[in-house]
Amino acid sequence: MNRSTVMWAMVASAVAGLLVSAYLTYLSLLPPTSCPVGEFSIFSCNEVIYSEYAHFYGVSVALLGLGWFIVALGLIAFSWRYRRFIWTLVGWSLLGAAGVAGFVYTEIFLLESICLLCTAAHLAGLVVLALSLVYVRAPSEKAV
Repeated sequence: MNRSTVMWAMVASAVAGLLVSAYLTYLSLLPPTSCPVGEFSIFSCNEVIYSEYAHFYGVSVALLGLGWFIVALGLIAFSWRYRRFIWTLVGWSLLGAAGVAGFVYTEIFLLESICLLCTAAHLAGLVVLALSLVYVRAPSEKAV
């Protein structure tokens, strides 16, 4: 897979995560309503979005996710132009993966409920991490 394809895939994943995080942020700022994903036994967005764990030092975790994807898109753009920024993107993605691990732990063990929209955002962030590592290993187009 060439670097250009990997970059486009990273952009697509980051934009998808950005859109989901923006919607989650919108939901988190409203009074508790019914999430359109619904309530299915252990899959309940409402249980997660409106829980006591939905804020980190007073800031909505959905807003933090939105900010993460905005920064990730900026780092992807810089990495496309200046290859040395890819390591910053890898580091940022690792930080995001740590956040995902903490939030998934909270969903599974503390809330006993999983938000499918949150899971979609988590997967988008993990795809950015995986693709940033693929990019580091991808052959240069000039080396043909």
